Amino acid sequence: MTSSKLRYAPFGIIGGILSLSFIFITSFYGAVFIYGPVLPLMFVWPWLFRRVAEVLASTWQTVLVAIYEKVFRTKIVVTGDSIERHEKTVVLMNHRTRIDWMFFFPVVFHLKILNRQKIALKSALKRVPGIGWAMQVAAYIFLDRNWETDQDHIDRILSYFVELDSKPNILFFPEGTDLSEDNRKRSAEFAKKKDLPVFDYVLHPRTKGFTYFVNTLREISGIHAVHDVTIAYPYNLPQGEKEMLLGEVPREVHFHIKRHSISELPKDEEKLANWCQKIWANKEELLKEFYSEPNHSLRKFKSKKKPPYHPRSWILWLALISWVLISIIFTYLLIVSQFARFYAFMLVLFYLTETVLLDGIEKMEMIIHEMRKPKKLWGKKGGRFLNEAKGDAKQQNIYQKYLNNPS
Repeated sequence: MTSSKLRYAPFGIIGGILSLSFIFITSFYGAVFIYGPVLPLMFVWPWLFRRVAEVLASTWQTVLVAIYEKVFRTKIVVTGDSIERHEKTVVLMNHRTRIDWMFFFPVVFHLKILNRQKIALKSALKRVPGIGWAMQVAAYIFLDRNWETDQDHIDRILSYFVELDSKPNILFFPEGTDLSEDNRKRSAEFAKKKDLPVFDYVLHPRTKGFTYFVNTLREISGIHAVHDVTIAYPYNLPQGEKEMLLGEVPREVHFHIKRHSISELPKDEEKLANWCQKIWANKEELLKEFYSEPNHSLRKFKSKKKPPYHPRSWILWLALISWVLISIIFTYLLIVSQFARFYAFMLVLFYLTETVLLDGIEKMEMIIHEMRKPKKLWGKKGGRFLNEAKGDAKQQNIYQKYLNNPS
């Protein structure tokens, strides 16, 4: 395994505190002052609200990319297949640390699909002030780890994306938790009980959620492919937020992507679960080979294939400078303007209230969208294969007529 003792903290504790503080402050200002003015749009035109919210989300997520790449100088290395811009996909990734999802932002940024990024996360994260509210508006998929409630939410939000003709790439962690020492031991105990191989570099995946995600999306014509992504850290390994706070960001993060067309995946739930388990067995071997190289500087995935890479450095610098100015301006307004303070107070109160009563903005907008549809369509799923012409199935959205006339 890669050593967690090999640290890299060029900015130390001060840099870590400043960076995390900046992330928190900008997420708070984004949720209140950037998202706030467009929230009423969800009552008028849900389709447009979702598009605007995704674009605004990507402007703040670009700041995360800028902090890692321009401030901390983290090197992102990507090999394998690409994720196409208009491709609806589920991205499967091993969960090496608690913050893997944050390092995937640079990948989708350089592939020009940042605005389509959705992440399946623990529902507790939506209640974090600022960043949790922003993730609600971005329509991340929050899961309670209770299958009865999660199954219904997965049904609704995936259908919602299809009905609004959204084309998300959904980042999903089948392991369900990060690869800490305690979790590795529990996974090994589980493997021995089930007569499965014991893994050292990954945990055994929980396949129930994965199979339901894929087959639900397949049913409603909401998926083109599954992308298998393997993440590895050749140098230092920040396991969680504590290390980030200490400024111990990774020197490099490597990703290997393998695309699987949805037509390649079995439809039977048990066979699909076995397919996922085979993918994870392959990850174990891939990572074992990666970390077997004792020279950290030579650790890499062996694939010579690389997806298109768009540096767009000027956008990263623009985002960083812009959000510094935005933070200064909004801080000044909160100090000198009574109206700004009242507005911020009302937005904070709104986020706190809707989170308690409706369990998130994403659920609020789904309720509003459901009520706007013709009553006979309430609760129905969209985007099914409805017609066949000349022997070829055509994807059609059963709400297309309604969507074309949203007013």
